[in-house]
Amino acid sequence: MEKRKSLKTVSLDISEEEYRSLPAYSYSKLSRFRREGFDKLANLDDKLDTPSLRWGSALDTLLTDGEEEFNKRFIVACFPDIPDSQINVIKTIFKNTEGKPWKDLKTDDFSFAIDECKFQPNWRPETRVKVLKENGEQYYNLMVLASGKTILTSEEYNDVVTCVDLLKTSDATKWYFQDDDPFDDSIERLYQLKFTGEYDGIELKAMMDLAVVDHKNKIIYPCDLKSSSKSEWNFYKSFVEYNYFIQANLYSYLLQKTIEKDEYFKDFKIADYRFIVVCNRTRMPLVWEWPHTKTVLDLTVGDYKLPNWRGIVKQLDYYLREEPPVPEGIVVEDTNNIVKWLLKESKNEY
Repeated sequence: MEKRKSLKTVSLDISEEEYRSLPAYSYSKLSRFRREGFDKLANLDDKLDTPSLRWGSALDTLLTDGEEEFNKRFIVACFPDIPDSQINVIKTIFKNTEGKPWKDLKTDDFSFAIDECKFQPNWRPETRVKVLKENGEQYYNLMVLASGKTILTSEEYNDVVTCVDLLKTSDATKWYFQDDDPFDDSIERLYQLKFTGEYDGIELKAMMDLAVVDHKNKIIYPCDLKSSSKSEWNFYKSFVEYNYFIQANLYSYLLQKTIEKDEYFKDFKIADYRFIVVCNRTRMPLVWEWPHTKTVLDLTVGDYKLPNWRGIVKQLDYYLREEPPVPEGIVVEDTNNIVKWLLKESKNEY
């Protein structure tokens, strides 16, 4: 066998922050466009912050980046049990005021954030401000203390640690996350590899949670870790809901374009994409495989139409470059056929 070469050497040697700033299309942007459509083009890059996303990010960081990186990005603290809707407003106030001291906040600081977050619109304005002033001080001050880190409760942290341990010990998943054997370098596990490439002149990027490289048999197993609110055995539903077929096919495409230019890796086979799934509620880690990883065409599986990412990125790129006033297919100067669009919607053909 040829002298072993790490897959990392052909990936991008940049930080996650540098990766996210690259002006290229990512899976998350394509998926969000497919879910939200033409009306939300201006919001495709808006940062999403929900408890489930926050928990999933913590799990991913601790498992794939390690404890040191986890401590750079997260802080575990005890804070009052207040609704997520109120936390969202407090975070908005913090962002808008750049974290100035709580005692210096004005009523307008609260009011602007309340309106921005559409917090309890049926309440009287003074009631909304009063509730946030009564409940928000401790959480706000924790954000100041955290200095840009994401705050987790002790319960959230303990759940993350438990699920990390499960993923490392479960029969289905432990092979993926075990340490490389120092006496046998034929298997290499690499986390958060980053790749770029292009399709039809359109720039693309990918950050892969895990790649397991079998140097002996010349196989690369691309993998993604998914923390799911659904039980692990229902992941196939999430696969469609969150357009994970876009991620699998796009990432594999960029990986293939990268390795085929390298003398050592050009003959390696890329295995079908694998999703490693854990749900904090059911805690039964499973692995799911997508057998159409390399398809270049739209697919229909049962009642599900799964469009290929190539058509999606070309349409999105057209919209963002040309800024048309209406979606493709809508007639401005004549009449539009309602039945035609009802059929398109029923077939999910946007």
